[in-house]
Amino acid sequence: MKHFAYVIVGAGFAGAATAYHLARQGAGDILVLEQESIPGFHASGRNAAMLRQCVAEPDLTKLALDGAAFIRNLPDDWPEPVPFKNNGSLLLGQGAGWDKLKADGALGRSVGIPGIAEWTPEQAARHVPLLKEAQFDGALWCDSDGVVDIHALLSGYLKFAASRGAQIRYNAALRGVRVRSNADIELDTAEGAVSCKVLVNASGAWANGVATLAGARLLPMRACRRHLFVSPPMKWVDASWPFVWDVSHDIYFRPEGEGLLLCACDQAELPAGDPPVDESIKEMLADKIQRFMPGLSEVSISRGWAGLRTLTPDGRFIIGWDGKVDNFFWVAGLGGHGMTTSAAVGELAVKLLLGGPESQSAPFAPARFN
Repeated sequence: MKHFAYVIVGAGFAGAATAYHLARQGAGDILVLEQESIPGFHASGRNAAMLRQCVAEPDLTKLALDGAAFIRNLPDDWPEPVPFKNNGSLLLGQGAGWDKLKADGALGRSVGIPGIAEWTPEQAARHVPLLKEAQFDGALWCDSDGVVDIHALLSGYLKFAASRGAQIRYNAALRGVRVRSNADIELDTAEGAVSCKVLVNASGAWANGVATLAGARLLPMRACRRHLFVSPPMKWVDASWPFVWDVSHDIYFRPEGEGLLLCACDQAELPAGDPPVDESIKEMLADKIQRFMPGLSEVSISRGWAGLRTLTPDGRFIIGWDGKVDNFFWVAGLGGHGMTTSAAVGELAVKLLLGGPESQSAPFAPARFN
């Protein structure tokens, strides 16, 4: 039975960034297990690719800042280019939603997020003319946000780890875990049996399934489906527009090629798996456009898809050692922020894996759900 120091379950952003930082710190004998034939088949490859630093959960703000800085300034030994369209972002709010956005912006400025400003609806509409009839009281502008090539970023993490000796196995679903006190953890996978000293659970919507196999605690996470839709090319779309997110009415859009990518921010809890597309969400999107963004009323839909986001009750990630099973480590519950924060999440996870103080993980520790 092949032995590894670390086995990471999941080759999405959580697992790939953890493997990257382990490899960068010189850790050897790393194995990444991915149940699909390619990395990022689920949430990590189906998101809107928007780098957003001003987030609603304060404890995530510093992770978003550090993760974004990493993406904008990749290390010299990074293995491949990661295209980044630095078009900025406009977050729209109304009533209490606008008050919350202003507080988020103040927090962002306090931790050093560059380029944050409060705009009037008139300023926002000058930048994105179709917002002239939109329903909002103000906009938070962040010129250091943008859109990232998510596949290049994910591939870069994995390629770097592999270049330092990490093994990545695809079609290698985890089928069984045997944990014995003061002994290696034995794993039964679709690609054979292996053992490890530390098991890292970075399996997204499947995280509680992996915990069940290992006898670890089940944590309060929900896998929720969200749809994204793409329009055909439209002559009036400006590719330099920022992404625009109305946080009060839960709708966003951004340029995609010569058209738009749009989302109604739907959230239906589903079992872990490949979520089917619900055609009724198009009606939800059309209703929100009519009520809150009539400037988008000419948009038609050419295609769409669905993915799962794994959410926690308090909106914070789960990063840290399990309180029940020794040498079982969580990197889960990234809730739609995985791409932006990935580098910072992997760095924090590795600090803890290599013996850093538990206080570093306090806001994200699994123990907070005791």
